[in-house]
Amino acid sequence: MNNWSQLTSDEVAKLDHSLPVIMPLGLVEAHGPHLATSVDMDTATYFARRIAEDTGAILLPLLPYGFADEMAEYAGTLGIRADTMAAIITDLSSHLCVHGFKRQIFLSGHGANKMPVELAFYRVWEKHPDLQAVYWNYWTEAGFTKIAHADKGETEIALAVGTKSHLELAKDFKVQKPWHRIRSRAAICPGTGGINGEPSKADLKEGERVREEIVRILTDKVRAIIAAEKSKP
Repeated sequence: MNNWSQLTSDEVAKLDHSLPVIMPLGLVEAHGPHLATSVDMDTATYFARRIAEDTGAILLPLLPYGFADEMAEYAGTLGIRADTMAAIITDLSSHLCVHGFKRQIFLSGHGANKMPVELAFYRVWEKHPDLQAVYWNYWTEAGFTKIAHADKGETEIALAVGTKSHLELAKDFKVQKPWHRIRSRAAICPGTGGINGEPSKADLKEGERVREEIVRILTDKVRAIIAAEKSKP
């Protein structure tokens, strides 16, 4: 596997620069009393690694600190502001472009990372208009659009990728959101750790099934990217 952080400088220089690089993005974030705060890091790392192993794409190190949005006030969440993350992604993406790696996939385990990452693309394009970059949430990009925070679905996937869990402590809770965008979920749902669903019904076997389906779908997408590049005259 092409694991950037395990290669020497000479080995990186010899990589096929037409290959996409995959950067996993996470967040240290509360996920109720039943899941460790590593969920978003664990899922992003797992899927990025599996895809890189299966396709030959280049695996970059995890960026663990993402945009702490409405979950920021729950105990355990540790992240950065949106403008800070946009600046970090701008710098990293630009540096990759300078090194000649202009096909970039940012694979996230945390949905709110989308806004700062895509803002960064616009900033990078100012100097590197040939950048080809995309932001993917692993679940929505694979078509699993009904997963909510620390609910049955996310808990199942977390179990399947090996996140430390205490399922016996799971508490079901449904968030009733107002019509407007909220600043803090802790302000309207204190003590829940951000749960929005029924994690008590989580099933490991179902998580393993969904995990493999996500790997298959995203791997096919990356293979298609590589094949399209190789077919160019």
